[in-house]
Amino acid sequence: MNDKWYIIINPQAGSGKGKTDWLQIESLLKVNGINFEHVFTTHKYHAVELAVNAINNGFKKLIAVGGDGTLNEIVNGVFIQTKYPTTDIIIGVIAVGTGNDWSRMYAIHSTYESKVLAIKTGNLFLQDVGKVEYEESMVKQARYFANAAGVGFDAEVARRTNKLKETGHRGKILYMGSLVRALFDYKPSDINISVDDEKLGGKIFSLTVGIGRFNGGGMMQVPNAISDDGLFDVTVIRQIRRFEVIRNIYRLYNGTILSHPKISGHVGKTVTISSEIPIGLEVDGESLGVSPFTFSVVPKSINVIVGADFHSVESPATTVIEAE
Repeated sequence: MNDKWYIIINPQAGSGKGKTDWLQIESLLKVNGINFEHVFTTHKYHAVELAVNAINNGFKKLIAVGGDGTLNEIVNGVFIQTKYPTTDIIIGVIAVGTGNDWSRMYAIHSTYESKVLAIKTGNLFLQDVGKVEYEESMVKQARYFANAAGVGFDAEVARRTNKLKETGHRGKILYMGSLVRALFDYKPSDINISVDDEKLGGKIFSLTVGIGRFNGGGMMQVPNAISDDGLFDVTVIRQIRRFEVIRNIYRLYNGTILSHPKISGHVGKTVTISSEIPIGLEVDGESLGVSPFTFSVVPKSINVIVGADFHSVESPATTVIEAE
């Protein structure tokens, strides 16, 4: 076994901060006596390959320098490899992305000094991981996720945002711009939903399946999510007028979204979604395929490094959050 950290850096994350800030991060790691090897990703899904290869070469401690998408790829690499149980692997995150919602959940503070100190301190937390099965090019696929998945409007916003990123656009404003534009184009779909034995359906604007509490750059669409309870938190937003969405955006940030009469919260181990017209999917901000979807929880399956202020069960009102 290799006792070094293996660091996977996404140079495109955070409008290029993965590349420009690496020298500062590298210096802090060395000052804190953290022994490591590092590599930069060069293409989409490269972090998956790098994580698998690193683990096969004996690394059991990985660090993601990037955004939520980089973390997602590393988590998928951990689940693809077969050398060690997933619970033997430790993942740390030095967030440089635009969303950093996973870091918000775990109260990892915003400065690089604090992020490196968290890795040095090594407070471990065994979290759940979600798995979703979906269709892409008429082929059934599966993907793991560490934070949250979105269906419907959420997936459309992610698709637009990621398309802009692929054409070289960068910055936090991309998500909000895509959200506003999608708001005027997107039409709710007739969707059938099962959360364990509970059946739901009708015209659905958006649906979020959460392991973690935050998505969309600080929004709390699943404000009561607990990441080690073996359950998904599911928020369903039924057909709603554009003006109502705009008027209630504040609820996404203060944790009161579930008090709206057209929004409901549900909890379960398995979620299935189907629709006559295929609808889109995003996980941890990454756009994937189309319905039907089957979500399942892999309970307490990966060790992650969390901030000193994080406590497993706490209300949104008392969570200490500092992230970019």
